[in-house]
Amino acid sequence: MTAARSDPQRDGELVTATRALLARPWRTAEADPEIVALVRRHADALDAWFTQELNYRLVVTADTARLVKVGHVPPDRPLRTISTTPRAFTPAEYTALALVLAATTSGPDRTSLRDLVNGVHSAAAEAGVVVDTDTASRRALVTALRWLIAHGMVRELDRGVGLYEHDADADALLEVRNDRMALLPTGAVAGAESADDLLVRARERGSASTAARRRLVEDPVVLADDLEPARFAELRRHAGDEARRIEARTGLVVEAREEGFAALDVDGGCSDIAFPGSGTVAHAALLLVSELIYQFRPAEDPEPIPWPSVREVLGELVGEYGRYWSKAAIADGERFAADVVAVLEAMRLVSREGEGSLRVLPAAARYAPAVTVAEGDDEDAQPTLL
Repeated sequence: MTAARSDPQRDGELVTATRALLARPWRTAEADPEIVALVRRHADALDAWFTQELNYRLVVTADTARLVKVGHVPPDRPLRTISTTPRAFTPAEYTALALVLAATTSGPDRTSLRDLVNGVHSAAAEAGVVVDTDTASRRALVTALRWLIAHGMVRELDRGVGLYEHDADADALLEVRNDRMALLPTGAVAGAESADDLLVRARERGSASTAARRRLVEDPVVLADDLEPARFAELRRHAGDEARRIEARTGLVVEAREEGFAALDVDGGCSDIAFPGSGTVAHAALLLVSELIYQFRPAEDPEPIPWPSVREVLGELVGEYGRYWSKAAIADGERFAADVVAVLEAMRLVSREGEGSLRVLPAAARYAPAVTVAEGDDEDAQPTLL
């Protein structure tokens, strides 16, 4: 009797759907019809894999797919505004979003903007949150509503929510998808008494191997210090098996080094940030990390690089390449430097130390101007990243 062979088309579709959900865990039929159709076709298999391997939960409806992630909370992935130059949500905008969710719970499918605003104020009063009607508060609410509109949870039927930002008496007719609204929150962790407690309890979900696996698929680099010693040791012992399991379903190539692990997304389809990437900030980030390695030789001198030195190097790059870069991006030097470094932090190539200094992390060696591989005497020793 011969063993059943896997279906190449099915296997490929599972990989595509898995990668899409990991990169963007909220998918709607209007925005991503092919992905939603693919997820619906393989919902059971996808849910089983996410549950068993990552302790995630997949919710699929007729026109929506929602991957509920728990356990690892990357600090560099906030909600971002819907605009030509997206930025991270402010605390006021997060508050406005939460209040809109509270105000629309079990509400009508259609509502006026004025009724929604009244509901937001009622929800705020019930929660003990002070919400004003000044321009800043109205702007925060409009930002939250635009985010919900962009993600298919609210639809403008007559006039738009943007008018409310400049006119407290403005009105509009809205359609609210309460079924989708209910999928947005990930759910509270029972027994949590504070935000910090909730995060700690969420991180403890699942076994040590599951927690390590989550880090590998969510972060480009996992260093030894990122995990508890027992969890890192567990990951090290089963590195080969873990790498094969992750690559088979996600296409991520996991490399083990002495300092930790790197998960490489070869074609970029599983990543929310592409690096190297296009655009002024991404170009500057690539040049900056290369120059920091070249000038400061972190492998020989692992001390953090002072912030004034980082700014000096970036200033030299602006002087050399600024004529090719966006004038708006480099107009504010401090903001530009912060944006560039934020990219490198997100990719785990540098970390912030005291007084703004930067420590170059091992994976940055991939972007060094020249790489020399030194052969060690110990054949069993892991090669290093830096």
